Amino acid sequence: MNSMTPYMLAGLLVVAGIRYQAAKAIRSARQPFPDKGFWVVETASDKKSTVVRYYANSSHLVSETTEPEVLDVRKLSVRRYLNERLRKELEKDTTGQSAIKLYEIN
Repeated sequence: MNSMTPYMLAGLLVVAGIRYQAAKAIRSARQPFPDKGFWVVETASDKKSTVVRYYANSSHLVSETTEPEVLDVRKLSVRRYLNERLRKELEKDTTGQSAIKLYEIN
C-alpha cells in the first residue's frame, strides 16, 4: 500500500497541471477582439513610442499613428483602447477598402 502513495501523488500532480493549463487557456480567450479589421503594434526604434497600424479585413492599411508612449498590449485597457481607435479609423475610411470581400466570408 505504501508503494501506491507516490503514484497517487504523481497522478494528482498531473491532473492539477492539466487543470491549470486548461484554466490558463480559457483566460486568454477572454481578451477583446475587434469586430472588423485588426491592428498591429510596433515599438519604435527610440523605445519611447509605439507605431500602431490599423488594417481593414481586406488587409488594406487604413491608417498609421504614433503613440507617444510604449503600449503594453497585454493589458486589457490597452486592447480596448486600440479596438476603439480601430473602429473610429474604419468609420473614417472613405476608400471602401474596409468592405468585406466575398472571398473573406466564411
